[in-house]
Amino acid sequence: MQSASSAKADGAGRRYRHILCVYPYRVELSRSVHFPPLGLELIAAAIRPFADSLDVIDLRKESGRTVDFLRPDTDLVCFSVNWDKEGEFVREEIRSVPAEMRTIVGGRHASNDPERWLADCPNIDIVVRGDGEEAAVEIARGEKLDGMPGISFRHGGGISHGPARHPGPVDDDIFPDRAMRRYVYKVPAYSRVGVVALDAVASSRGCPFNCKFCSFDRNPWGAKRNWSARSPESVVRELEQVSAKHIIFVDDNFTHDMDRVGRICDLLIERGIRKRYAVNARVEIARRPDVLRKMERAGFSVLLLGVESTQDRTLKSMRKGFDTKRLREYFRVLRKSKMVLHGYFILGCIGETEEEMLEIAPFARELGLDSLGLCTLRNNPYSGLDELVAATPGYHMSELGDIYSDDIPRERLGAIRREICKAFYFDRGQIWQMVRKLIGNRLVTLGMLARLPGFLLMKKRRWRTKRRCSAANP
Repeated sequence: MQSASSAKADGAGRRYRHILCVYPYRVELSRSVHFPPLGLELIAAAIRPFADSLDVIDLRKESGRTVDFLRPDTDLVCFSVNWDKEGEFVREEIRSVPAEMRTIVGGRHASNDPERWLADCPNIDIVVRGDGEEAAVEIARGEKLDGMPGISFRHGGGISHGPARHPGPVDDDIFPDRAMRRYVYKVPAYSRVGVVALDAVASSRGCPFNCKFCSFDRNPWGAKRNWSARSPESVVRELEQVSAKHIIFVDDNFTHDMDRVGRICDLLIERGIRKRYAVNARVEIARRPDVLRKMERAGFSVLLLGVESTQDRTLKSMRKGFDTKRLREYFRVLRKSKMVLHGYFILGCIGETEEEMLEIAPFARELGLDSLGLCTLRNNPYSGLDELVAATPGYHMSELGDIYSDDIPRERLGAIRREICKAFYFDRGQIWQMVRKLIGNRLVTLGMLARLPGFLLMKKRRWRTKRRCSAANP
C-alpha cells in the first residue's frame, strides 16, 4: 500500500478536490499599468479539468494572506514567482501552506534557481522551470515525476532535476477563463488623467530572432523557445470573451507572421469586435502596408517597436538585423500609420558615449515616434552580455545584472534618461503629435484630455526635482 507522503510525491493519479493558484505579491511593478497575472491564469486554465474547484488569488488585490484562502479540501497550491521583489514576503506565503497540501512553484524567477527555493521553503514539492502549461498538465494527470522535463523536485531525501523542456506548439484551447477572475485590472495613469480597464492576451510564445541583449528566446535554463502561435480563430475566440476595451498582447513578437495578423484582423472586422490593442512588433512590418491598414481598421492602436540604438555599430553587435538607414526606410512607411508608435531604446550600450545616447531624442523625432521607452542595459541569463562585459575594460555588472562603465556610472545613466525625456516630450510639436494620435485612436476621452496639462506639469516638476537631487548628490 502506498504511503500518504509517496502519494503526494508522485501525484497518485487522482482528481484534485480544490486547487488554489496564488500570485504572491503585494506591490504593483508599475504605478501606471496594473497587469493581471496572465501566466498564472494560463496554468489555471491548463489544470482546471483536473479539479472539482479552482481559485486564482492575486494578493495585490486582497487584504488577506494565502492561508485565508486555503480550504479543508485544498490539496494543491500553485505559486507564480516571476520577480525578485518582496522576496521574504513571497517565501512566507509559500511556507504558510501546510505540508500535507501539495505545493508547486513556477515562474521565471523561481526557475532561475530551483534549488534555492526548495531549500528556503521545505514544503515546496516541485519547481516548474520555464513555460509551465505542459508540465502542469502532466503533473496534474499524475504522471511519473522522475525524468519529467522542465521540473525540479524532492526525491529520495535529495533534489532531482529533470532535463530542460522544449515546449511543443501552443495549445489553441488554453487561455484564461475570465468568468473565474475576481478582479478588474486598470491603467491608473496617475489618476490625474483617468482610469482605464485593461486586459492582457498571449497569442504566441517565443521569438525566432537572436538579439544579443535579449533572453526571451530562451527559457531560464537556456533551452530555445521556438516561436509558436495560436490560430487566428483561437485568438479571436478569446477576444470575444474579454470585457475590457483596452488589451495588450504580451507576445514577444506578435507580428512575426503578418499573414496570421491579417487573418486575425479579418475575423475581428467580420465579427464586429470593437476594442483597442497594443502589440510588440518588429520594424520590418513596414514591408506589409496592406496588413498595417487592416490593423488600423481592426482596432490595433499602439505598436511597441524595438529600435534600441542610434548607432549602426551597436545595432550590428546586437544582431538586430537592420541599420539606421534601413530604420529610416521603414519609418517612412510606419509614420504614415494612424497607430501610436512607441519606440524602445537602450541606454548604456557597450562602447556608446554620452553624446551618442543624447542623439536618441532627435533621432526618435526624425523617425516619427510618438513616445519613448528608455531602459538601461541589463544582462539576462544566456544573453551573452556577461561575457562581453568581462572582456571589455572599464565595464562592470552589478549583482542584479545592471551594466555600467567607469565613464558613465549608473547615476549618470539616470540623468541621461531624464535629459532625453525632457528633450523629446517637452517639444510642443511632439506633444501635439502624441495627443492627436491618442484622440484618433480613442485612447483618451475628452475628460482625460482636459486633465492632461496638469499631468504633464506634474511630470515636469518631478523631473526637475530628480535633476536637483542628482546635482546635489553627484
